[in-house]
Amino acid sequence: MEKDQYIKGFRLFILIALIISLIINVMMFSKIKNVEEEIRYLTENQTMLSNSVNSQSGMIQQELDQFIEEQSWISPVTMETDKKQLANGSTDITFAWQLKVFHKDSEVMFHYKYGKTEEFIEIPANEETEGMFQVQVPVEMELKPEWQVNVHASSGNSHSLKEISKQEMESLEEENQISYFVSVSHDGLVKQSRQQSEHLGYLGTNSYGSLFSDVNFNEDDVRVHVYYHNVSNQDNIVEKVTLLKYQEDSLLEEKQFTLRGEEMRDRPFDLKPFKKYDNMRLVIKVEYTDGTIFEKQVYPNEVK
Repeated sequence: MEKDQYIKGFRLFILIALIISLIINVMMFSKIKNVEEEIRYLTENQTMLSNSVNSQSGMIQQELDQFIEEQSWISPVTMETDKKQLANGSTDITFAWQLKVFHKDSEVMFHYKYGKTEEFIEIPANEETEGMFQVQVPVEMELKPEWQVNVHASSGNSHSLKEISKQEMESLEEENQISYFVSVSHDGLVKQSRQQSEHLGYLGTNSYGSLFSDVNFNEDDVRVHVYYHNVSNQDNIVEKVTLLKYQEDSLLEEKQFTLRGEEMRDRPFDLKPFKKYDNMRLVIKVEYTDGTIFEKQVYPNEVK
């Protein structure tokens, strides 16, 4: 009998302990929820404060840039190309700027270098209206599409081939870059504007779009894909793509790509996979609707 009372008392103690534990857990859960709400509130406030600071910093920086520009002795130099001349592979680029502070007898010169030329060429600027100057610089360039080549291989050669492609892109950027600045001389004192640079490769891209070539090696199989992107919605587009398969300098055969999606703006061209062979050299030829043809060696990917 005494034993039964002891068991009942122990069970009652366990029940009370469980109820107390449950109440404590509920209270702790409620406090945790409150803490989470406070953390979320603080986080939202911090985000709003950060956005406000960034917005004010942007406004201050904009006003500061505007103030510096207003106080500067020269406005930014603008550049404009004559697109009608581009078809002949040459164009006159007009550079224009305003001198806000200068003497009438000052010598105003324009300095530029184009492509891989190291030395700047200087030419006297013409004052069109009071304080407004401009020059015309003749530039010859080969208009061609921007053409990027990617080579993917399962072997260790993949990295080196991609690296060569990157070097080629950098070489083309350097070839089409024009750098320039303005100098003003008076009484032996010379002021120079900051040097600016522009890449003119976009002129060819606007005329012939962009081409992306993928050469994929999967064991002994070779897959080649070509994608044409019509940048400016031109009527003159790529209509025919051919792969020229060489063995060193000997032409083995020509394979024409198949166009997928006639109405697509980005025109994808595919070719059936073929077996890799010794001394393989692959050249892609693209033909536009106006009859213009461009060729590019895509394997091995060489810097030209």
